[in-house]
Amino acid sequence: MISLDVATDRLLHRVSYRQAFLDGRFDELDLAAADIEALQCIDRQQLIETAESVRSALLQRKHRGSGGIHATWPTTLAAWQSSRDDESLELFLDTFMESEAFGRYREVPHAGAGLSMEEAVYCFFEAHEIGDRQVREAEFLGGLCKALALNTRPSFTVGPPLRLAPAGWFAVSRRGPPRLFAALRGNYVSGELTPFLADLLVSDQPPSEIAETHAVPPEVVAAAVARFTELGLLAAPP
Repeated sequence: MISLDVATDRLLHRVSYRQAFLDGRFDELDLAAADIEALQCIDRQQLIETAESVRSALLQRKHRGSGGIHATWPTTLAAWQSSRDDESLELFLDTFMESEAFGRYREVPHAGAGLSMEEAVYCFFEAHEIGDRQVREAEFLGGLCKALALNTRPSFTVGPPLRLAPAGWFAVSRRGPPRLFAALRGNYVSGELTPFLADLLVSDQPPSEIAETHAVPPEVVAAAVARFTELGLLAAPP
């Protein structure tokens, strides 16, 4: 059995759960009899209108610095619509809010640790293989790093491929040419990397071995390390 608080959240976010309640299929709600009785006082029309408002707010909300779902996922959302004969974004949200990925998202900090909206949407798109994998990762990393640039102490969880840096966070995408995405000292930074520079940031090998692998002279290695240290991507050598 679930709690009444969980049931209320599902009524607002999950179409299938809400429809079961509206249809009177109470055996599908996974609630105790007393909680089902308590829900009977809910105005059905008001519930529908509130759920629609929640969905609209989720679509329009500006999530920290990422600009919201529209701005973060322009290409991947277009691929979703194209693959489903121009399905509306409202229907996308209905599907997303039913997903396991959305269940791991936390809208407010006091609800406990959870995914950011950026990562929850990315996990959903990854699970359904929507659009081009390189594009959807780039849209995810760009959106998340923009959010981290404004939230130096995020309330959401941050995991791989993001890495903690002396001046913030960064990730190196290798889907296609290596590319840096970073949130450093409150600024969003992005740009292409050479394979050598990518390895310098994420490899466990010492710089001298990385340089040997890529046939890079010592002075270039020293300049790259100095630049990354200046940016706050690498810690200063001891």
